[in-house]
This record gives sequence, structure tokens and C-alpha cells, in this order.
Amino acid sequence: MHRLTALRRQEVSALAPDSVAVLPIGSLEQHGEHLPLGTDSFLVDAVISRALGERTDVVLCPTLPYGFSGHHQFAVALSLPPTILLDVLSALLDSLVAAGFRRILVVNGHGGNIEMMSQAIKLAALRHPILAACCSYWQLLEPTPGAPGHAGAFETALMSAVHPDLVSADGNGPRELPLFDQQLVPGLHLERHDEWPRTGGVTDPPGPGDPDRGETALAEAATALHACIDAMLTTALPPTAGTPDKGETT
Repeated sequence: MHRLTALRRQEVSALAPDSVAVLPIGSLEQHGEHLPLGTDSFLVDAVISRALGERTDVVLCPTLPYGFSGHHQFAVALSLPPTILLDVLSALLDSLVAAGFRRILVVNGHGGNIEMMSQAIKLAALRHPILAACCSYWQLLEPTPGAPGHAGAFETALMSAVHPDLVSADGNGPRELPLFDQQLVPGLHLERHDEWPRTGGVTDPPGPGDPDRGETALAEAATALHACIDAMLTTALPPTAGTPDKGETT
């Protein structure tokens, strides 16, 4: 896997046309009293490292460590407003296109980024003749009750596998699920003011952390992410300006 930070400009020019540029995004926000603020970035980096470490058809961008985390600022979070995050992602995608990349994948580690990430790739594909895609690593997994949650059993298990030294035993869960995680009516999403502080910033009891469960989930996500890259590389690119589409004659 090529890291963009270690490449020289001529190497980028040579690699870009036939590579997938991978842009990871995370967050810097509270994760209860037992996990570090960088949990989302740590975990998306871990999935990418397991999935793409041996590939030579990927160029990895540095992880964007900030996302939309306004709902966690009741405790600690460095947050970008949604419109600013959309602008930042759009500018980074435009920059990758200008560098010669035509296949770009945004890989997300934080739930608060999903809407802006999806809009960013949609808009980029409208502006440029490229193939743009996005995924959140936990959405590559088979659905599991309570996952991904926030600072609960799922993330605590993953962090216990990735950075056990950063996991504390001080975590506690809420007495009931946050309103936004309750299925009062199928398909209805509810948000209530001050719901995150009410739950203590944690969606479910973290437990002691199960590194075996964490490693299994990381391996599953890595396998799926590997398949995402394969799918992008085998999907036809749109024609560029001045290039006839298939079926057209010159």
C-alpha cells in the first residue's frame, strides 16, 4: 500500500491513473470514561491496515481526524460544522482528481460523518468524470445487535484488540437506550435535545472489552473493504471529455 505522504509528485502521477485513492475520516470526541477521544480514527485506521496493507493498487491518504461531533461537545469534542465538513471533503476529493486519481474511496469511522460523506462523493461524481464511493467500516459487517453504538460493547471490543493499553475499566452504560436507538416505530428516526448528556455519552454498557470479538469484527471488515477495492477496480470509468463512450464511433 502506497502512502500519499511518502510519495514524490512524479510517483503520484505514475500511480494515480490505475490506483484507488483511499481517504479515511474519523473524529476527535468523547468516548465515555474508558476510551480515548481518537477511538474512531484508531479503528478506521486498523481496518484499513488489515485490509490494504499488502496491496500495491491503493494510495492511502492521511486520516482526517476531525468530523461532525457537535453532539459530543457537552463533554469534549473538536467538531467541524456539517457544511464545513462537506466543504472540506469536497475540496479534498477535488484535489485528488486534480492529482490524477479517477477512483476514490472515502472510508469512515464515525457515524456523525455519514450524511456529509455521502453528499461529498455524490457531488464529486457530478463535477468530475470519476468513480467515487464511500463506506463506514461497521456497515460492511453482518448486522449485530448493539453495533456499532458509541463507546459501548462493540467499540470497546475493537479497541481492546487494537489498543488495549488505551482501554480503561471505568466505563458505564446508560440505564436505557438513547431515544435515537429505540425503534418506537419502524423507519422513524427521533432526535431529542440533550439526549447524549442524559445517557452519559455512551449508548450501551461497554463491559470489560472482548479482544477476540474485536479481532473477529476487524478481520470481517477488512475482508469486506478488500472486496470494495476490487469492485472499484473492475468497474468501468466514465469517459473523459473528448473520449467517445462505448458504442460511439469516431
